[in-house]
Amino acid sequence: MSTRPSALVLASVLLGSSLLLATGVRATTQRADAPFDQQTIARQLLSNDPSERRKALEAARTIGPPNSSQALRAALITLLERMNEIVDQSQQSQIPLDVVENPEWIARVHHTVAALKEPAAIPALANALGIFTVIRALADFGEQAAPAVVDVVMSPTRHHTAVDDGLRVLRFMVERRNTSPLSPETLAQIRRAARERLSGEQYFTTLWYAIDLAAVLDDAELRRTLEELATFPGEIAVRGVRDPRLIEQTQRRAADRLAGVPASPRPEF
Repeated sequence: MSTRPSALVLASVLLGSSLLLATGVRATTQRADAPFDQQTIARQLLSNDPSERRKALEAARTIGPPNSSQALRAALITLLERMNEIVDQSQQSQIPLDVVENPEWIARVHHTVAALKEPAAIPALANALGIFTVIRALADFGEQAAPAVVDVVMSPTRHHTAVDDGLRVLRFMVERRNTSPLSPETLAQIRRAARERLSGEQYFTTLWYAIDLAAVLDDAELRRTLEELATFPGEIAVRGVRDPRLIEQTQRRAADRLAGVPASPRPEF
């Protein structure tokens, strides 16, 4: 007697398998397409569990800025503020950042918040200057972000890398002023910031970025300062730059800006 299943039994088995497979595919699709619970993700972003925070950040990035709720946006900004505190503590204690937190992950937080284009994020983004490049995101806010960036540039306690980035943001804003106007009050604040960083002892890169900013401000006093820096090496030395090679490079930079050679990188218009 044959032990092979009859055609009818075989057909039934195949039909049942197909139905189970189809049901599984539908269930998987439903799970994949299920809407994110943004309240839960917002809460997880501020969890004390690093693994939970990382998963929540990837979920937030998948949702994307156009679909992000105000609660999710607020949580992302708070997360950036907390990362800023970690970076500050790392600098003050001179403990390498990668000992306390993964720098690449912090960079993802920065870029995720920058992509929101959320005015409420301006203070947190300004305080993130000097660690990762968020300068274009801040420059895009124009007038709205200028006061927060000026505060960073004028601060006597901020690391020179933050001041350098702030000077670049301000230069971008000034160079864009024909398409993104700046008020007279804001321009006055920016001029004051440029003067502050062109006087007294400065780190050499800070002096360089201050030169770049001063050159685009159309200010007679600032131009005279650039002429002095381009002409007299002693003017650079009294500002704390005493290495002969760096003095020469600083003179050349001032001379180039006076001659109309634009600074790099260029802003996006």
